[in-house]
Amino acid sequence: MTATRIAGEAVEAERLAALRGYEILDTPAESDFDDIAVLAAQLCDKPTAMVSLVDAERQWFKARVGTDICEGHRADSFCTIAMHELDVMQVPDAHLDPRFAASPMVTGEPHIRFYAGAPLVTPVGQRLGTLCVVDRVPGVLTQPQKDGLRALARHVVTQLELRKYARDMHALNQRLRDAERIKDEFIARVNHELRTPLSSIHGYLEMLGDPDLGPDARENFLARVRRNSDRLLSLVDDMLLAAQVSTENQYFDRTPADLVELVHAAAGANRPIAEAKGLTLTTAIDGPVHADIDRRRIGQALDRLILNAVKFTESGHVTVSAVRRGDRAILEVTDTGIGISPADQERVLEPFRRAADAERAEVQGLGLGLTIVKAIAEGHDGRVSIVSVSGQGSTVGIELPLTGPYPETDA
Repeated sequence: MTATRIAGEAVEAERLAALRGYEILDTPAESDFDDIAVLAAQLCDKPTAMVSLVDAERQWFKARVGTDICEGHRADSFCTIAMHELDVMQVPDAHLDPRFAASPMVTGEPHIRFYAGAPLVTPVGQRLGTLCVVDRVPGVLTQPQKDGLRALARHVVTQLELRKYARDMHALNQRLRDAERIKDEFIARVNHELRTPLSSIHGYLEMLGDPDLGPDARENFLARVRRNSDRLLSLVDDMLLAAQVSTENQYFDRTPADLVELVHAAAGANRPIAEAKGLTLTTAIDGPVHADIDRRRIGQALDRLILNAVKFTESGHVTVSAVRRGDRAILEVTDTGIGISPADQERVLEPFRRAADAERAEVQGLGLGLTIVKAIAEGHDGRVSIVSVSGQGSTVGIELPLTGPYPETDA
């Protein structure tokens, strides 16, 4: 493949990206564009006019007058050539033009003889298509008609820009509303989750100041202060980690790793916590499972999945596994806990959002655990999967791109 061809393909890819960025293809008719087509036909004194957008394999007409055709093959299109011209391209008689004489659009319907097209050029120079007029008989445009067609072509692009601007503003407003909602939820959640242990610590410290307090009661109060202090540290750590991974997930230091080693390490580190609650924590391994990962970040994500499983499971077991499914490497944590209803499975991946069952069970937490896991997974070109039924446990997985050669018989 020559350098020229590579460069040409890159330019075309950028052009198509710009066209599709306007989200105009295959949209319903709109009077703003229809009116421009009507004006073009009247100005140029031609029966047919079209706002033609050139896609990868076709030309599609956003607006048209004088024809029922809504799209055509790009290879047969006059507009494919005209959109790259600096000025209005005129074809006075297509029968006499070697570029178009054999075109199906000339030899058959709509039997084009005359064509004139003004390129649709974005503010940054991307060429989207043309505003064109056609006729079944030869002809030529006057200079004022050419000037008017160019002006109308600029109005087409202006309409596209205005719609894109309106969409961007709507998306921005939506993000601002979401940010405001997250801020309110953050304040409410932090107020509750931080104030409760702080108030408890404050109360116990006051009682510890009582000179008549016996040694057993003093030790009991100190243990409660330590538990609440650990809870506060855990909450602060989660908030800091959530902020870090949301801004750094494109810069993870990814190296080849066997996820099996990660599973054994995480299970070993968290087994005492599970056993202290009366739960069994086991591992399930499907041979080596290789992926390019930031070991520290994926380790943090797996720790949070395990701690979540332990937190929401009163009895039974938690299983940590590493498996291969197709081209995906998957870390999964399965529990026998309260589960997540289908309605809550998307909600719990958002910041400060918790499942309704968790709220009813009054399980402590900021609702950041799965948000952290999601950010880390997406920073590895992966995703979080949830399979769960309310009251029947959950399986939460981190799906990552699989690397390394495996026998073809492997799953």
